[in-house]
Amino acid sequence: MKPLLVHRKGEIFLGRDGGSVESLPTEFQKVFPGVSPKYIDPLSLMAGIAAGRALDGRGTAFSEETRRDFSVIVGSALGAMESVVDFDGQAVSKGPNTVNPMDFPNTVANAAGSRIGIWLQLKGPNVTLTNGDTSFLDAVGFAWEGMNSGLFSDCLVGAAEKAPSFLHPPPSPGPAETRWKEGACFLLASGVEREETLFEVTDYFSLQLKPDGSPPPAFVPRLEGFWQGVEWLGAPAGTPLESRLPQGLKRYVPNPAVFELGLGGLEALEAFLASSHFRGVIAVFSGMERKISLLKITQGKRRS
Repeated sequence: MKPLLVHRKGEIFLGRDGGSVESLPTEFQKVFPGVSPKYIDPLSLMAGIAAGRALDGRGTAFSEETRRDFSVIVGSALGAMESVVDFDGQAVSKGPNTVNPMDFPNTVANAAGSRIGIWLQLKGPNVTLTNGDTSFLDAVGFAWEGMNSGLFSDCLVGAAEKAPSFLHPPPSPGPAETRWKEGACFLLASGVEREETLFEVTDYFSLQLKPDGSPPPAFVPRLEGFWQGVEWLGAPAGTPLESRLPQGLKRYVPNPAVFELGLGGLEALEAFLASSHFRGVIAVFSGMERKISLLKITQGKRRS
């Protein structure tokens, strides 16, 4: 299996670097000046901004052949839930004739990814994965598998998350894993070596666990072997990992990372890129789905 080479990253997060719902239309038009943001939901706006920043203006120079073989892959725990709640809530409370039909496309689960494909005219496979806490890792893993299967040559892969207000936890000064993260992050990736590579994805594994949290016996060798040759294990300092893992899984996972809903694993990725280590594993356990996803990565070639 060939590595998936990640060349660039684009992102936007609410509450970071001036990011807010109110600023999204302005930031979106900086990336897509010819597209009106008027009827576009915040999730799609954030996804478009992050994808455009990952491309850094290169999308307009793509040939038709490149566009036909260019995929968009989005991981999202909640998908279009906020738009669905708003749209259906108005229809129920005020009547179906009061909703704006222009808002309906926002309620489609794969709206954000499909719009990126339309705005950038990327005509390869367009995939949206809704896998709870592991959505980001599973999207990157799908990209690695898809590239090796010949489904596409280039891709934008990442995660986007925007939650309805009733799911937000109350404000807390506690550690980062207790606070909600909303935003989008996309990676420009391919199977072709270029001038700069942030990191390489060399392996991926996702496993549905038994009711007691232990792995099925047939998958134990694969799970144990995934950690061989690794010198960095993705877990941010201060994250209370042990209490979040089922007893049946602990012996097989040396030091997993348990992250926030939706964009799980992104903090570990950023920590790995900032570290001096060369080989690493990001592991995210999802208690709701009783599954674990693992991504093996190596540092890429940087510009001198």
